[in-house]
Amino acid sequence: MKVAMVSDGPWDRAPLRRALEELGHLVLFDTSRPQDMAAADWRDIDLLIEIERREDSAREVAACFHLHIEADFLARSRTAFASWKQSLRQRITAARRPLGDLTSAARAERVWLLAASTGGPAAVAQFLSAVPRAAGLALLYAQHIDPGHLDQLQRWLSRDSDWRAGIATATDFLLEGSLALVHPERRLRLRPGAELRVLSGAWPEPYRPNIDQLAENLALTYRERAGMIVFGGLGDDGVLGSQHIREQGGEVWVQDPSDCVARAMPEAVIARGGADYIGSLQALARRFNHRHRPAAGGQQRADRDDVALPLMAEAR
Repeated sequence: MKVAMVSDGPWDRAPLRRALEELGHLVLFDTSRPQDMAAADWRDIDLLIEIERREDSAREVAACFHLHIEADFLARSRTAFASWKQSLRQRITAARRPLGDLTSAARAERVWLLAASTGGPAAVAQFLSAVPRAAGLALLYAQHIDPGHLDQLQRWLSRDSDWRAGIATATDFLLEGSLALVHPERRLRLRPGAELRVLSGAWPEPYRPNIDQLAENLALTYRERAGMIVFGGLGDDGVLGSQHIREQGGEVWVQDPSDCVARAMPEAVIARGGADYIGSLQALARRFNHRHRPAAGGQQRADRDDVALPLMAEAR
């Protein structure tokens, strides 16, 4: 993560900087004069660490993870640095990120992968319109789609669902209530701590994004806390991924093929990967809502059969 270290007193920040760098973080700012940092500087920060933060700190507006360190905790670095560094690692993992005036979002404890191809945008939009945000839960959405349509898809999902939709184009974190759209041309990898790392290089052929590869990574990272819902589409991408999800203790749900515009992908998963549940879009949404309690502020939306999303070109 890119880190800013800020103190309101004459504290020795050298041990903190050393520990952060040894833990693999990049310290961009190390200052006792945060007022000199421009708004553009704050946008580059993933984690703000404040030593003895004042209650009236104006830095609450920074939309990054916040960590408050007491001077006493910092002082312990001088006597047992190795164990202190591990305590710091645990604090960083538990850090929270503010989203608005009254709420905060923790890193996701559970992640469901929504996988789709031909006919997927309309089906996924209808499903999401009936599913409010859930506490501790984030969604990944892998859609075989022309990259030129991705911005439009993100706007539709933001407008018609309760989830905070965004396109994964830079390293970030999966937060509860978030919906990360996987870019067809930007390979990504999930890492422990809900880190979503965008990598250089393309997805392996023939599918973009590669659902099998993404599901395998999700299964190994979240294990029994991972899930996958396969919507309509052509091809067999998702078969191997569904096997990985189930082998690690997660669940695989599939849209009923008779309910799909294109039924090849869900049929392949049912026949060769296996499914824990098969149902219509409405049934999938009801089961999902029963499984996960809505987050504070989440608004239940009525089932919709009339989501006006045109079929979009797939990219393989």
